[in-house]
Amino acid sequence: MTGNSADTRKSFRFALTASVDVMDGVERHAFGTLVNLSRDGAAIRSLSPLDMGRKYKFHIRGVGTWSGVVVRRFDGRSYGLRFETGEAEKRQIDRILMAMMDGDMNVSNMTPARPRIRAF
Repeated sequence: MTGNSADTRKSFRFALTASVDVMDGVERHAFGTLVNLSRDGAAIRSLSPLDMGRKYKFHIRGVGTWSGVVVRRFDGRSYGLRFETGEAEKRQIDRILMAMMDGDMNVSNMTPARPRIRAF
């Protein structure tokens, strides 16, 4: 992908770390780590390669599961994902992010990656 992807981001991303299962149908295709999360997508590091443009389900442990498409590859095994969700699911992600920021969510398997918020 060329150009600066930050220029096309629509929502804030929140840097945090959690385990991610990448599902292809009912089979686990890959395992990785969440880098950041927003209402529109996420960035993950995957231990196995992911196909650009391919749709997977991403199960973020302790957070939720969403369908998304791999839209970008960076830093070798890191990928940018665009969730394919409706507004109701986006509001669910918003509530999760707000609960994490307020400290109301049990995030024992999650740790903040960086204290700053960047546009996603």
